[in-house]
Order: sequence, then C-alpha cells, then structure tokens
Amino acid sequence: MNSIQSTAFCLNQPLAPQSLFHRHRSRLAPPAASAISIDYDDESKHHTITIPSFLSDDESDISGTYPSLLHKIHVLPFLEPEESDRMLKIARAYAEASSSWDQQDSTRHVSYQTVDFAVEESVDMSQYLQDISFQERIFGLLSEEYDVDVEDLSFLDLFCASYEASGYDDQTDRETMDRLDFHRDGSLLSFTVLLSQPEDFEGGGTIFDALRDAADESDQQSTVLKAPGSIQPLNAGYATLHSGKLLHGGHVVTKGQRIVLVGFVDVDLRNMREGALGSAAKEWGRNDVREFWNQRRLKQQKAAWNISNMRYLPKKGRSCLGKCSMPASLLESIENRSNPEIIRERRLRSEDRLLRDIMLPRAERGEKIEEELGEWREVSLEDMDGLMIGWEE
Repeated sequence: MNSIQSTAFCLNQPLAPQSLFHRHRSRLAPPAASAISIDYDDESKHHTITIPSFLSDDESDISGTYPSLLHKIHVLPFLEPEESDRMLKIARAYAEASSSWDQQDSTRHVSYQTVDFAVEESVDMSQYLQDISFQERIFGLLSEEYDVDVEDLSFLDLFCASYEASGYDDQTDRETMDRLDFHRDGSLLSFTVLLSQPEDFEGGGTIFDALRDAADESDQQSTVLKAPGSIQPLNAGYATLHSGKLLHGGHVVTKGQRIVLVGFVDVDLRNMREGALGSAAKEWGRNDVREFWNQRRLKQQKAAWNISNMRYLPKKGRSCLGKCSMPASLLESIENRSNPEIIRERRLRSEDRLLRDIMLPRAERGEKIEEELGEWREVSLEDMDGLMIGWEE
C-alpha cells in the first residue's frame, strides 16, 4: 500500500501593501484560504504540487473549478539511471562538437534566448530517444496526468539546455547563461527532464512565480520545492511536468553546470475552450505595458508622474500654463496600477482563470480532425507550366 503524505504551504507575505488595496480590495485581494499543497507518494516518489488559488470560487465568469488538472505540477522519476547517463553523454558530446553551448540561441527562442540545441539536430540523440520510446512514454505520462488523449499531443519543441554558474568555465569567449527570466511557453503543456546529477551543481531548478511566497512548514530536505518557489528534482532522470502557461523561469545556478531536456507539447484545439487563451494574453499584455512604463520611469529616476496630454486633466485646470496639479484620485489610480505587486497579482489572477477555463470537459470536446494528405503522382513539365516562379532556362 502506498504511503501518501500531504504538506501544506501558506502564503506568508501579502502580495501588496495593504494600504494600496483599500480601493480595490474586492477585485485584487487574494482569497484568505489560498494555499500551496504537496502530495507525495512514497512508493512511486511522485510529488504533486498544487499552486494556490488567486480567485474566489463565486466569481460568476469562471467556467472551471479549482484546482484544475493544470494547477498541478508533477515531479517524479521518469528515466532509468542508465538512460539519463547515456543522454547526458550524448548531449555533452554533441554540444562540444557543435559549440551549441558556447552561445545563446537567438533564432529559435527570440524573446528568451537560451543556450541549447534542438534534439533533431543531433542524430545520436534523436536515435537514442527513439530506441527508448521516449515520445510514447512522456506523452503517456502527460496524458495520464492532464487527461488529454495521446493522439492529441505533439511536440512543438524539444531541446537540450545548459545552465552554467558564472565563472564555471575559464574561456572568456563563451556566452553562457546561469538563469532564464520569467516567461510563458508557446505550448499548453511543458516538461523538463534533469540529466545532470544534483551534486554537479548548486541552485537551479524551474522557478514558478505562483509559488514565490511558499513557506515550508516541514523539513526543507524532504521536498522538491525550495524557496523562492523553485522546483528542484531529487535525482537525474526526474521529470517536471507543468502547464507552459504558468509564469516560470530557470532559477539561477550558483555553482557547476545543470543540463536538462526540455519539451514544449502542443494540445489539439478540440480540447480547449475557444477564446480563453486570447483573453488571458490580452490581460498579460496590459500588465506588460504597465510594467514597462513604470520601469522606464524608475530608470529615469523620476519619482513623479508627468502627463503629456492635458485631456486627461479636468477642464477647469487645463489653462494653468504647465503647473497643473494632478488630481489625487488620478494619481492614486496610476500609482496603484504601476505597483509591481499589484501587477503581479493581476497576472496571477489571469493565470488562475486560464487554468480553470481553458480545458474543456471530455463531454464537450469535439471530434479530432485528421489532416488529409494528397496522393503522389508524376507530373510533366507541361503540367507545371505557370506554377514555377523564377524558372530560368
């Protein structure tokens, strides 16, 4: 019989100074019961971390309930020791031969450049993954944990990434990375498989913004969740499964080198509620704009806000020759909207709403539409006449 342990984590810090919430309390304050929980199966060594709720269940425009399957992060053994060891050797050999880990990739990952190589670029890695039925195994695991048919899953990207502590290598011409900023993946589901042994590096792990304020009330060494919200698997070969729409990043590696296999997994549209992702992306975009202007103001060392368009001021004060005072209510609203903790709270609320809403119940999912491929047939030059562009005799 499996031994299952459950650990409660409380949010030990308010998400923003309470004085800033007095006008927006019902809209922005996190639910009092919000908590992180960890369930652990001793036999399978499977950790399930459930991120906290940032919404009230009685909000009328929410389609799903909390927690959804997408609120859960799974950390568990996936590869056999000899498999992870073999993959690590293949990855290092290819990276050395191709110099893939000597510079950041600005072609495949434009917004968040990483030090990596695509698995498809390495013949040896591609062949080995095929030999051990990697795709079938990881898709089967994702299907089981997130209730999506295997046939509805496909790789959007699969790559081996390297995180090196600053000063790990004496070569000064290498452009490596020791962390990755917070971001969201292009896929609904994502996973990371640790290839390095934990003793080969310090720090690292996948860090989640929603887990930032967790206070572990048990032995820190008994869990994979470390402050400030970083998931650190116990051994090489462990997989971390999560929704790619959770705001996450690569926690800083302070010593050594951490090597991981990362996958972005697409989910067929028939499983998803139309418009849910678009609504969330729109709100995240608004918050990015708020954050941009606030960071720009702080960078310019301006403590005050300036209004360049007088139409936002009351008509009575527009003729004061540049010395108009900003109405107190307007100033308060601007300060509230630009507060980093309130921006973070807005992001987390939108994220929570998406995780509840985006997946359709099985009864509401349509039929999978198979792509039909045409038949091959021989064609003559006469058949192709007028279809070839730039043809020269």
